[in-house]
Amino acid sequence: MDAAGIILAGGKSSRFQGNKALAKIASQRLIDRVIGELASVLPRVILVTNTPDEYRNLEAEVVMDILPGRGPLAGIHAGLITSPFDLNFIAACDMPFINREIVCYLINQATASDDAVVPVIKGYPEPLAAVYRRTCIKAIEDVIIAKNFQVKSFYPSIQVRYIPEKELMEFGGGKNFFNVNTREDFRIAQHIEGKNK
Repeated sequence: MDAAGIILAGGKSSRFQGNKALAKIASQRLIDRVIGELASVLPRVILVTNTPDEYRNLEAEVVMDILPGRGPLAGIHAGLITSPFDLNFIAACDMPFINREIVCYLINQATASDDAVVPVIKGYPEPLAAVYRRTCIKAIEDVIIAKNFQVKSFYPSIQVRYIPEKELMEFGGGKNFFNVNTREDFRIAQHIEGKNK
C-alpha cells in the first residue's frame, strides 16, 4: 500500500510499571507484534520513541519526538514529518491485536478530501489506531503551540472521516483496539490470545 505505518512508543508506562512495549504475549513482544502486522502490508514502518536505546535491531526506522514532552500528539507529529507518504497509519505500541486487514481497510477509506480516518469503538473515537495525512502537521503544530496536548485537539481544524465499529466487525471489531495499560490489561490480553489459539 502507498502509506507508512507509524508506531508510538513514547509513553512512560507508569501504570504498567515497566516498558509494556517489550512485554511478551505468546513469546512475542508487543512492539514486535505491531511492527509485524504493519510491515506485512506497508512499505515503511517508523517507530517514534524518546528511549531509542530500548528499541535496537527492530524492523523499523526509529525516530524521536521533535517537540518532546507533549505526549502522543508529539509522536504523531514526529512520525508524520518523518514519513515520505501522504497517508499514514498511526498505531500505539500497546495494541497486541491490531491486524493488517483492519489497517488496510481504514487506509482505503481515506478519500482525497479526508485528512484523517478514525474508527469509533464503543462510541468513542480511537485516535491512536487511525489514518492521518501529512496535511495534519500544521493543525497539530497549532494546538501544541497553544499548549493543548489532547490527542484529538486538532480534529476541529481538519476533515475527519469516522468509521463506525459495525463496519469493522468482519475484521474482529473492537478487539483489535484493545490496549494494554496495566498489568491486569496484560493478563486479559494473554487470556484473549490463549482463546485465539
